[in-house]
Amino acid sequence: MQMSTIIRVAVMIIGAVIAFVGMNKQKEGATWGQPVAILGAVIAIIAALWGIVRNVSGADYSAARDRELEYQRIQTRHLGEYLASKFAGSKALVIKDTMLYYNFDGSEIANPLDTQLEGLKQGIGSAITIVNEVCPPLPKLERRVEKGPNGEEMPMDELIPPMEMWFKPADLDKLLKSAGDYDMIIALVSFPMGSFGSKSPAKATLEKKKIVLIGGDSSVYGYLFKQGIAVAAVTHNPNAVYDDEPIPSDKQKAFDKRYLMLTADNYESVMKDNAQMFNLK
Repeated sequence: MQMSTIIRVAVMIIGAVIAFVGMNKQKEGATWGQPVAILGAVIAIIAALWGIVRNVSGADYSAARDRELEYQRIQTRHLGEYLASKFAGSKALVIKDTMLYYNFDGSEIANPLDTQLEGLKQGIGSAITIVNEVCPPLPKLERRVEKGPNGEEMPMDELIPPMEMWFKPADLDKLLKSAGDYDMIIALVSFPMGSFGSKSPAKATLEKKKIVLIGGDSSVYGYLFKQGIAVAAVTHNPNAVYDDEPIPSDKQKAFDKRYLMLTADNYESVMKDNAQMFNLK
């Protein structure tokens, strides 16, 4: 429960107690009982109205939204700090989530909000150079106009399907080969299924780079770390706590509350402790 909610409830209780005491004293003949009872009732009503106003105005929702956005930054900020400490001097290609930059009709979002990218940049600072930021290219969308029941024109543009339906290993290969000179790939989006398979055109390029994963298919983490391809990964903590408490001030506690980080040094123990999540038998 948020502190503001606790305060509101406490004030309402105090107001109710004051009103109760006042009414009892009024019954006993105390002249000050009625004013005190009214005062207590007013306090309780004001506290209740305070809560209503906050909900209607979106204050509580806004606080919850800001908290969740900050947790997303914490996820990649923590990862970025690790990368900066271990791989300073690296040149990184960042693969961003297309759906954060384009609407479902394919139009560009004017002011995209990419909190994971923000957190990553805060974490790596100047230790690692981001040489390029790319998004998987959108598929070609059909745009047509049909006539409505009264003859009016009705746009029937095709919407962007889920990324796994159009982002394939061949698309990834083209993206990687056209992105410039880099030795690290930081993927803020899942690689296409089969990217590391024997028939994948992207496999040869991927295996020459230091791969950093945020989310994605955790069942392939074991293979990537064992092969020395992945150097770090962040995924959700299966025991994550989602509440409306303030974010812990301790950076490690804040990260651990929601996420797990795997590195070349700890991936075996992390996967063993979370065997079901990583598809271990």
